Amino acid sequence: MSQITRLLGRLSFSSTTATTLLKCETIALFVFLYAPVLIVVLLSFTADSVPSFPISGFSLKWYLTLLPVGETFDAQLIRAFLISVQIGVIAAIGSAIIGTAAAIGMVRNDYARWLFDTDTLNTLFIAPMMVPWVVTGIAVLSLYSVLNIAGSLLSLILGHILITLPFMTVVVAGQLYGFDRSLEEAAQNLGAGPLRTFYEVTLPIISPGIIAGMMFAFTISFDNFTQTFFWTSSTLNTLPVVIFSRINFSLTPVVNAMGTVIVAVSLTMAFLAERLSSRVIGGWLN
Repeated sequence: MSQITRLLGRLSFSSTTATTLLKCETIALFVFLYAPVLIVVLLSFTADSVPSFPISGFSLKWYLTLLPVGETFDAQLIRAFLISVQIGVIAAIGSAIIGTAAAIGMVRNDYARWLFDTDTLNTLFIAPMMVPWVVTGIAVLSLYSVLNIAGSLLSLILGHILITLPFMTVVVAGQLYGFDRSLEEAAQNLGAGPLRTFYEVTLPIISPGIIAGMMFAFTISFDNFTQTFFWTSSTLNTLPVVIFSRINFSLTPVVNAMGTVIVAVSLTMAFLAERLSSRVIGGWLN
């Protein structure tokens, strides 16, 4: 280690060279991250039945199979897509309700006299983000087997609320830590009760953070495969699980077309969530 340190100490770059190297490294990183996605998008427009690169012709017929019209549409993919959207929306709403209540409880109350203090509760809510997803999938599947709800729509919804709840709690709690409590005190001094103060003062102010958390939750739920794979059944599959089963046998351009749709949905939700988060953070700084 000392020899490496001495060798690095002998290296010297000008500011121009260092800037150029940093730009090259950044470009290489973006190429490494997004080149596979770009290839998937390009292959979705191929005219061949078997995707190959470079594409021999341009066609939109694989996207037409995703439209629920005519006799050529892929009913299995469309059904899986609708199931994923349904679960994602319900999971986002559920995690928003539970996560917002949990965040308010952790930030606004003193648990020092309880078994768990605020720091411990924060750690417990963040811990599921650190647990390997395979472990979470197997553990929750075991619980579902005991409750006899494995493979049902209810089990998928509960599981997706579980995996999205930590993200929602962190986003809302972060906003509440910078909340100006004097606004609530002013409303209460004017005669508003706790519930009215929450609905007319607190909720409108933290709503951008809640919406941003819901968008992140929907994206996580919509794209989740590792844990969902353990919770689905032969008659109830989400879109990532169906795509995985398809590519096990053969890779067709319709999978690339659906993959492009997933990328577009995920990027749109992530962009909107990031914009809302930036708005929230900017409001704190101002």
